[in-house]
Amino acid sequence: MGRFGRSPRPSPPRHQGKAYCHRSYPLAVRHHGRPAEVGAGRARGSGSGHNPRSVAGRHDSRNVRRLDQVQDRRLRKAGGVTGGGGGQLSLLVLGLDHRTAPVDLRERLSVEREQLADALSQLSEYVPQSAILSTCNRTEVYVYDPDDIGLVGRVGDFLIGYSGVPGPELERHVYQLWETDCVAHLFRVAGGLESMIVGERQILGQVRAAFSAASHGGYTKSPLTRVFHSALRAGRRVHRETSIGQHSRSVSRAAVQLARGMFDRLDDRRALVIGAGDAGRMVARALADAGVRQITVTNRTQWRAEELARDLGGAAKPFEDLPKALAESDLVISSTGSPGYVVDAQMVSDGLAQRACSEPILMIDIAVPRDIDPGVADLDSVRLFDIDQLGQVAEVDLDVLDGEIRRATDVIDSEVSRFVEWWNSSDTMELAVSMRRRADAIRQQEIARTLKLLRADADSELAARLDAMTNALVKKLLHQPTAELRSADSATIFPAALRMFGDAPPNGKRRGRR
Repeated sequence: MGRFGRSPRPSPPRHQGKAYCHRSYPLAVRHHGRPAEVGAGRARGSGSGHNPRSVAGRHDSRNVRRLDQVQDRRLRKAGGVTGGGGGQLSLLVLGLDHRTAPVDLRERLSVEREQLADALSQLSEYVPQSAILSTCNRTEVYVYDPDDIGLVGRVGDFLIGYSGVPGPELERHVYQLWETDCVAHLFRVAGGLESMIVGERQILGQVRAAFSAASHGGYTKSPLTRVFHSALRAGRRVHRETSIGQHSRSVSRAAVQLARGMFDRLDDRRALVIGAGDAGRMVARALADAGVRQITVTNRTQWRAEELARDLGGAAKPFEDLPKALAESDLVISSTGSPGYVVDAQMVSDGLAQRACSEPILMIDIAVPRDIDPGVADLDSVRLFDIDQLGQVAEVDLDVLDGEIRRATDVIDSEVSRFVEWWNSSDTMELAVSMRRRADAIRQQEIARTLKLLRADADSELAARLDAMTNALVKKLLHQPTAELRSADSATIFPAALRMFGDAPPNGKRRGRR
C-alpha cells in the first residue's frame, strides 16, 4: 500500500535564508507525517455522505479499509511551525488539482456552492475544524485537529464517502501537505500562483467564499481562521504589489482568446453563452470586450438570461430552445453549475441538422462538472474543448511572468514567516501568562502569611502597600525572562521554561490546543 498522496510536479530548489523550511518557487508537494499509524481513520459521527453526481453514491467499505492502512508520516522541520519546540500545528490539506487529476475525476469530487454547507456538515463528523475549497481547478480539504491520529485517513474517508470515488483511484491523484507547507500552499493558491492560468484573480474570491462558508457554519477556529485571514491578505498583496494579474487572463478570457485564434475575426460571429451565473457573466463580458456583436444567453432561470442579455445588448433564449440556439451559433461557451451534462450529443446533432452552413461550431466547456458531453467531440462539424484542453492551448508565457512570479513568491514567503511568528509567539504568550499566574499566586500566599505574622491590628493601608510592592516586584522579576522567552528560537529553551514556569508535565508534552 502506497502513501495516500503524491507529488504533482518535480521538486524545485529549496528557498534559502528564510525562517522556515519550505520550497518557494514553485511549490512542490511533499508528504509530511509521523511514523505509520495502525488503525482506522474513522468518522466521529456516523454519516457516510452521498454525491448526486456519483453513480456509486455511498462508498464501498472495502475502500475505507484500504485507506485505513495508509502511512501518515510527518517530517519535523527545524525552524518551522514548531509550537514553541513542543507543540505541533496539526494543519493538513488533502486535495487534487488540474496538475494531478484530469477533469473527469475533478468533476466527481467538486462541491458546488449550494452543496457546500451539507459537505461541511458531513466533514465535521470526521474532523470538527475544516474548510473546503472547490473550484474548476481543484478540490482541497483544509483541516486542523490537535488530535491528529489518523487525520489523513479520516479526511480520505470523507472524500470517498462524499464522492463515491474508490480509494485506490483517489490515492493516485491526491496530495497531502502538512503544517508550514499547508499554509504556504493556501497562500500561493490565493495569490493565483497555483492556478491553471497563473495570476488569475478569480481564485481570491473563491478562497474568501470557502472560508466564509466554513466560518458561517462554525467549522473554523484558531488557527484555521488565522490561516485563511492570512491567505486572503497574501492574495491581496500579490495582486497589489506585483503585476502578475496584468499578464494573465481569467478562464473566461482565455476561452475567448482561444476563439480568436480559431476564427479570422470575432465581430461577425454569433456567440451563445450557456449559463448566466457569475462565470457566464464573465464569459459574456469577455465576448463583448472582444468585439462580438451577436451574443445570445440561455439559462435554466429565464429572467437571469434576460437580465444578462439586456446588460450586453444581446438576446436571451429559453433553455428549452437550446438545440435551435446551437444551430444559430458559431461559438458556444458553457459555464453552468449543473451537476450533470446540459448539452448531449443528440442535442448538438439536432442543432447541426438545422444549421444553414457547414462551418464547424466551436464549443468550449469551462464548467466543472462539465456541461457538454465529451461524446459531442465525435460529431462532424464540431470542435470541442474542455477546461483541461483550454489550459493546454491558453498557457501564459511564463518567461514573461518569471519576474512577477518571483516577486509574488517573496510576498508569499513574508506572509508565511509572519504566520509562523504569530503561531510561535502565541505559545510564548501562553507560557508568559502561566508564569505570571503562578508568580501572582505565590505572591498572594506570601502576603497573607506575612500579615498573619505582623501585629493583629495591621491596618488595610499596610496590606495595600504590601500588595502594591510585591506586585511591582513580580513584574520587574518577570520582565526580562518574558522578553527573552518571546525572542527565543531554540527548541531546548522552550521546553525547559515550560517545565519551570508552565503547567505542563516534566516530559515536556503539551496539551493539544483546540
